[in-house]
Amino acid sequence: LQVKQENAPNGSERCIDNPFNINATDIDAAIVDFLKKVKHFQDRAWKENPTKANSKRRLVYGLREVRKQLNSGTAQCIIMAKDIETADHNELFNEIDVIGQLCASQNVNMLWISSKHSLGKAVKKFPFVSAVAVCDFRGAEDLYEAAVGICEEFTACCRIADHVDQPSLFA
Repeated sequence: LQVKQENAPNGSERCIDNPFNINATDIDAAIVDFLKKVKHFQDRAWKENPTKANSKRRLVYGLREVRKQLNSGTAQCIIMAKDIETADHNELFNEIDVIGQLCASQNVNMLWISSKHSLGKAVKKFPFVSAVAVCDFRGAEDLYEAAVGICEEFTACCRIADHVDQPSLFA
């Protein structure tokens, strides 16, 4: 068995023949690249005309703002951090659940990144951001498709590894 190697965008090597070789850093790198490009477009528009750029934002930060964009129907993609602390805050858990239901009902992709600190770093917000709504990703379609593709690949691999689709142990 000969194993082919391919250079991944983050410098690590990934095995082409082994689909289970996708990890969270690959997903995070794809999402961060996508967000950085969209943020660059938003910043460039802000430098040209701040008033117009404020009325047509590409990115919105925070759980409440994300929900507002979903309710208005302008969100095209939602990116959430996995490490949001919901143990003590029941309303925060409910907010995340509502966002998930709105995404499912409107067919909006919901991507997950490993930490809110890396999400905040990608959009240049200090110290962290829990959720980002992407309202317009024109110009970054290739990075969006790459991020969604690698997330779907990872989810499919997890479903296979966890035997989610297997009705019994002997099937």
